[in-house]
Amino acid sequence: MESIKVRVFGEDYPLLVENRELTESAAKQVDIQMYEYRRKGIDLSTTKIAILTAITFAEKAIELEQRLERLTGKITNLTHRLSMRDGDAPK
Repeated sequence: MESIKVRVFGEDYPLLVENRELTESAAKQVDIQMYEYRRKGIDLSTTKIAILTAITFAEKAIELEQRLERLTGKITNLTHRLSMRDGDAPK
């Protein structure tokens, strides 16, 4: 574990992390998204912008999980079809 500070939406946050680069990248993405909401003229509190940002990232995570699940299913299906085909081939 490593102790770092990240800056998000003008505030510093001390964190204890396992992967510095991953956490810094995540904090940067959150910062960008929060400022994007502010840039669009959405006049909300920092807390509400943070909630909108959390929902945006949760939606992206769920979408990626669903895509991964579909792709894993396709790979499993193709692997099964290939093994059946190989099992039927003359040796």
